[in-house]
Formats: sequence, C-alpha cells, structure tokens
Amino acid sequence: MSNDTLTNPELDERVTRSGPIHTLTRRMKEGQLGVMPVILALIVIVIVFQSINGNFIAPSNLVNLSTTVAYIGILALSINLILLLGEIDLSVAALGGLAASLMGILLVRDGHGILFSLVTLLLLGVIVGLIQGWFFAVVGIPAFVVTLAGLLAYMGLTLVVLGEQKNLSMSGTFASDLASFYFPAIYAYIMGAIVVIVYCVGQVVGRIRRANAGLEAPSIVWIGIRTAVLAFVIFAFLIIVNQDFGLALPFVMLMGIAIILDLTLRKTKYGRSVYAVGGNVEAARRSGIRVTWIRISIFMLAGGLAAVFGLVKAGVTTNAGSTLVTTTDLLNAIAAAVIGGTSLFGGRGHAWAPILGALVVGSINNGLYLIGFSSAGQQITTAIVLLAAVILDALSRRGQRNVGRGG
Repeated sequence: MSNDTLTNPELDERVTRSGPIHTLTRRMKEGQLGVMPVILALIVIVIVFQSINGNFIAPSNLVNLSTTVAYIGILALSINLILLLGEIDLSVAALGGLAASLMGILLVRDGHGILFSLVTLLLLGVIVGLIQGWFFAVVGIPAFVVTLAGLLAYMGLTLVVLGEQKNLSMSGTFASDLASFYFPAIYAYIMGAIVVIVYCVGQVVGRIRRANAGLEAPSIVWIGIRTAVLAFVIFAFLIIVNQDFGLALPFVMLMGIAIILDLTLRKTKYGRSVYAVGGNVEAARRSGIRVTWIRISIFMLAGGLAAVFGLVKAGVTTNAGSTLVTTTDLLNAIAAAVIGGTSLFGGRGHAWAPILGALVVGSINNGLYLIGFSSAGQQITTAIVLLAAVILDALSRRGQRNVGRGG
C-alpha cells in the first residue's frame, strides 16, 4: 500500500465520514442494516415481557431459556447452511430425531460405549446428508422434494429403530450429563472476557486492513461502542445465570459451532464459494467453482449438525423416543434462520443469523408461556414475526437493487 493512496483526499473523506450516524444512514438507504433490526427486536421483547412478568429475566428462567435456545440454534444453523444455497431442507429435524433414537438404542438397550454411539450418530447425519446432496446436486431432483421424502422416511425409520418400545429415557447417560453440565462462575467469566477481547482485536485489525486497502472502515468510536455493548450483554447474562446453575454446556456448544462456521464462511475460499453458489450458480460455475461439491458438502454439514441437534435435545429432555422431535422444531429453526437475517433467496446471511433468530423465537415462546399463552398463541406470534422478517428481507433486497448491489 503506497503512501499516495493513504493520503488520497477522497479516500480520506470516505474513511473519516464513517461515523455511526453516517454509517447507519447509508446502510438504511442501501438495505444493509445487517443484524440491527433483530437486536432491536430482542431489546423490545425483553422489555415487554419483563414489564408484564418479572420472572422473564430471572436466573432460573434464563438458564432454561439458554438450553432451549441451544438446540433450536443448532438446528437453525443446519437450516441456515442450506438457505445460503438458496434451497430448503425439510428433513433435518426428523434426521436429528432418528440419529438420537439410534444413539439411545446403542447406549441404553445394547450397552455400547459412548464413543461408538457418538461416532455412529454423527456418521449417520453426514452420510444421509451426502445421499440427499447427491440426489440434489448430481441427479437434479429439487431439494424440496428430496428432503420431503427424507422427512417422511426418517420419521418412519425412527419408529422401526425403536421397535415396540417407543419411549426411550436418556436419564443417567452421557447425553443427559452433557446437557446438565454447568460451568463454574469463574470459567464463565473468563470465557466471556476472551470473547470480548477477541472481538475487539478482530474489529481493530479489520479496520486497519480496510483503511490500508483504501476501503471504507468503521471509526474507532463505533468499534468502541459495539465492543462495550457486547461486553455489557455478555456479562449481564453471565451475572444473572451464575445466580442459578450457571452457564450451560449446550449453550457454549452452540456458540462454539457458530464461531467455527462464521470463520469458515467469512475467511476461507470454501465459504466464499458457498455464497457465490447461492448468489448466482451459473456465474459461480463459470468462475471455476466446483458447484456440485459445494452443494453436496453443505448437505453433509447440515446433516452432521442435525445429528448434533438430536444429541443435545435428547440430553436436555432426557428422551430419545418417538416424541423427541416434532414439526414445531423444524418450523422454529426455519423461522429462526430467516428472522435472524438469512435470505430465502440464497447468497446472503451469516452464521450468527440463526443464533439471533433462535434467541427471538425462544424468547417469544418463553415469554408467552410465562404470561399464560397457549402453544397456539405462541405459534401465531412467531408466524407474525417471521412474516415481518420476510418483508424486511424483501425491502432490503429492493434497497440493494436501487444501489446496484443486488439481483
């Protein structure tokens, strides 16, 4: 990077004008609000439910909410990968239920070891993803049809695997031990501090790189505000849950998976290829991207995450029977990914979208339950929020087309 570039008046003006107000105004015009609408929605949800029922942010309720959000979020991460391709997968929840039932059979009835049962669970998810991805990417059958057939098949296979005894308790197994493990307070605070420090350093390094490349970069003030808000949210959450059982392992697993996927999608050639295939498959093919491999591998990753979902939910509910998974799990996961900001049209979204969406869906269901709403009322409310998210997505795409960024 030459000094001439750094002292270019136009570039200097672009960099120095990137304050919070200017950035917000520009992003609103261009339909690039990112996660801001979801975060604002979460703030409103917390204020409304806490004002109606004082137990909403009580320590015990937040601990329960975090474990529920954990398995919804993992399933939503699985759906999110397929949505990035511009496709849909209707089978992931049922696949998770089948994998959990098979693991339960191996552990509880047949007495196999933990490692064998866990590897079998994960292999089932990945291999099923490989088969479904092959039918979609190679044979050319629409993903909707392939995964609809899978949904029906896995529900039937679950009943076959379970045999005459449809209920299978997971109490006392490693799955329930995993789901009921809580980190001591000091370790939770250390993990929170590491997340804040890494986030701040990453933002500063990114700013320096963008400025050196002559690109628009966020101001130090804006980075400081975002870091302070993140630190406040994380430590407020940790202080509250540490007054009860503490930080749950399933929630940490969710965050860990999201971080790995986020880095993969943003920082690797493979991740950029996923966005390219989802945005314009023909352009991706002509640019040399192995479209078939990208599609099949994403279905394999989604299948593996579906199996992890089955493991976590079986541990949280101590059940690996036929009632472990319902269509509500699938619908909540799809809603979480879309509400979080992932586009239904492919090529746009990030790994944190389903996490934020799962927080919204989980908070709405939990808050409505506390104030006495039935499950029907919870589903109707979630549907309204989902519709609002899709409308916002459509408006965002229109804004991008107006500035020549979207198709």
